Amino acid sequence: MDRKEGTFIGRLADMLGGVAGRVIVAALLVLIAFELSRLCYSFGRSIFYQDPMETAPGTDIVVTIPEGSSTSDVADILKEEGLIRDEKAFTIQEELYEVNVYPGEYTLNSSMTTKEILAEINISEEEYQQRLAESEAREEAARESEASGVIGGGDEADILAGSSEALPAQEETQTQESDGV
Repeated sequence: MDRKEGTFIGRLADMLGGVAGRVIVAALLVLIAFELSRLCYSFGRSIFYQDPMETAPGTDIVVTIPEGSSTSDVADILKEEGLIRDEKAFTIQEELYEVNVYPGEYTLNSSMTTKEILAEINISEEEYQQRLAESEAREEAARESEASGVIGGGDEADILAGSSEALPAQEETQTQESDGV
């Protein structure tokens, strides 16, 4: 009889051990599935529902995007400046919204959502070319004023340069002031 009892108890212990092992494995699988679904929900929410970094009015931040920047480079710049929370979500959003980002300076605000930031930096090829031409024109004007050594422009420039055309205008103004006009 000892053999039968030992065998029965042994079988019972083996059966309970197997059930307990299965329950533990099943509980671990449920826990892993729960955590994965929570992470997926959180990531999906960060893509489709964006919270701004600060409440309005926020802070204006000038961001410079250098020539040859990739999507991940732009995301890193925006993350460093405190404008976005998640670079991966930004990269996916940029692809979803088909954004064209060109190099240049952009004034963004920390109260903007990622979608608003994307709308602000999404410019067309024509607008990029226009901004580039304006920037080059400003640089050229600055170089010309530095080269001529003249500060300002208009009548002051004529006076400093010794132009005789500015003198009659100045005399006329003085004459009007003395006449009480």
